[in-house]
Amino acid sequence: KNVEKLPCARNSLLTGLAAGTGVAFIRGVSTAPIVAGHWFTFTFVAVAAISHQVCMRQMETERKQVMQIIESAPKRTSKKEDTDFK
Repeated sequence: KNVEKLPCARNSLLTGLAAGTGVAFIRGVSTAPIVAGHWFTFTFVAVAAISHQVCMRQMETERKQVMQIIESAPKRTSKKEDTDFK
């Protein structure tokens, strides 16, 4: 499927990728490359999942706020004006 069409997916994956790369680079300096790869994988998955959940929660909060604003706004009705031309 097209991942870019899923809400919050692109930003979450990019955030996870950046965090995983940073941690793997730091761990790669002091450990074996395979261990750094494991750190990359774990960090990527964890950060992407948390970032996605935070984004989805923010979207839900915004939807609730919009619905509250819409519900609290006064209802507007159009008046029919009598225009009798005699």
